[in-house]
Amino acid sequence: MHHFFIPSQNLTDRQAILTGEQARQVALVLRLRPGERLVALDNTGWEYEVRLTAVSRDQVMGDVVDRRTAVGEPTIHLTLYIALLKREKFEWVLQKGTEVGVSRFVPVITQRTLAQDTEIKAGKQERWQKILTEAAEQCRRGRIPALAMPTRLADALAQHGAEMALIPWEEERGVGLKSALSAALPASIALFIGPEGGFAPEEIALARQHHVQPVTLGRRILRAETAALVAASLLIHEVGDMA
Repeated sequence: MHHFFIPSQNLTDRQAILTGEQARQVALVLRLRPGERLVALDNTGWEYEVRLTAVSRDQVMGDVVDRRTAVGEPTIHLTLYIALLKREKFEWVLQKGTEVGVSRFVPVITQRTLAQDTEIKAGKQERWQKILTEAAEQCRRGRIPALAMPTRLADALAQHGAEMALIPWEEERGVGLKSALSAALPASIALFIGPEGGFAPEEIALARQHHVQPVTLGRRILRAETAALVAASLLIHEVGDMA
């Protein structure tokens, strides 16, 4: 069944209403008809099985026939602090990171990011939010990952608040992701990924001051977007969410 995140005012325990682009997708693209079913999501971890009663390009209505906990949410809260990359690479990380189970994305400004402005145009923020929503629907998440406004690395390091914080760095040789997790499995992890040129040595020194552990992702040097997805996937696998 197809999944849709629906605004809270359009979803109750008895009825669901889809409007705008969602209604057009159901009616014109998917060509669903009354009697067929879809899944509505409330973005709090619940999903509602809906039997359609009326379908048009402007509005789709249906009766809720079942309510259950969404099974697509990871057991660990992983925040990905990702340096601002070129548009297509950054958006790819948002999409694929959502699929593997990232709970929150924080764009970060570092010494070597091309963009140095923490202000993001409204249109870009809306586009990023749409990418997250569609990816969460596609992979059957129960929540849309949160998206923070861009922040500078120094502030992110000081304020992450996670039980464990890791920063992949090509110069690290001794500590890998698995060994960093060997002592205990934290409920929350902050993962810091640098830009195309990597983190500057002084940024790694600052990370250490804030008890953020440098780790290695292996002997090969990965592109920033590859490192983000590989590290996130490995962490979520280690806590058993990809078993």
